[in-house]
Amino acid sequence: MLLSSQTGATIGAVAGPAGMALGLLSSTILGGLIGGAGGCALGARLGEQLDRHVLANNRCLNCGHRFNLPT
Repeated sequence: MLLSSQTGATIGAVAGPAGMALGLLSSTILGGLIGGAGGCALGARLGEQLDRHVLANNRCLNCGHRFNLPT
């Protein structure tokens, strides 16, 4: 994220100090949003695999039989 904020500040420097501050702020926010979205997708995939392979102890509510979902 530091690299993206430095890039935004460098590009914004063309417009002077105000442009540099705006470029730094916008690239930092954008980098945070992209990192958050990537982390969310990775966490969802990891959680699904953990549920399916480690915590896969499903139980029938009618008869109590325990089973695993097919992989």
